[in-house]
Amino acid sequence: MQKIRSGDETSYAADYKELSVLKNLADKLRIAILLVHHTRKCRDNDPFNMISGTTGISGCVDGSMVMIEKQRGSGEVVLHCVGRDIENLELHLKRSGAHWVADEKIIPKPRDTFSFMIHDLMLEKKYFKGSATLLVGKLKMQFGVKIPSNKITQNLVQHGIELKSFGVTFEIKRSCGQRFIILNYDRESDSSDGRAAWVEIAVTPHLVNALPMRFDDSDSCCESDGTALK
Repeated sequence: MQKIRSGDETSYAADYKELSVLKNLADKLRIAILLVHHTRKCRDNDPFNMISGTTGISGCVDGSMVMIEKQRGSGEVVLHCVGRDIENLELHLKRSGAHWVADEKIIPKPRDTFSFMIHDLMLEKKYFKGSATLLVGKLKMQFGVKIPSNKITQNLVQHGIELKSFGVTFEIKRSCGQRFIILNYDRESDSSDGRAAWVEIAVTPHLVNALPMRFDDSDSCCESDGTALK
């Protein structure tokens, strides 16, 4: 990655801009581009936090794969995979000559449905303003999926391009010493033509037809538009 960069700046905007060139090229030519990059030396419980640089990198690309060696020189690694078009996987691999081979049965993780949930929530609501905790509560009530509130911002950044293609844009702002999220939905920018995406991929699709309870949108510092889910 460093060999094809045009500058030395390492801000979110710079990382996103650099990779957008390759992203647009891959989309235009309908090809896959595998970009090799480094990880940080410091370990992290979330392997994708170990990608060197800002979250602009994971926010721009369609998928990320992080290879972590179990022990230096052991020839055994765990390959962590996540992305918009691939299943979340943790593959245990062993080196065999010039190849890496899986040494166990591959068990796929549940598909990443974050963008679909946000999109379908905004289909009805159009506008949201509130804390990460409030947004987690809405997603939990409508889809039965609990997302840690401290992961909401990271997920929004990581799925930013896909959300934009669904007509959803977001902002992260601070007020009264607290951080809150603003989501907007634009029907004309929605590539799904205004159709619900969750219905097609939900593990438990019956949840879509459930009628969530009404609840107060108020937050300790900022409030949403007060429109309850129906």
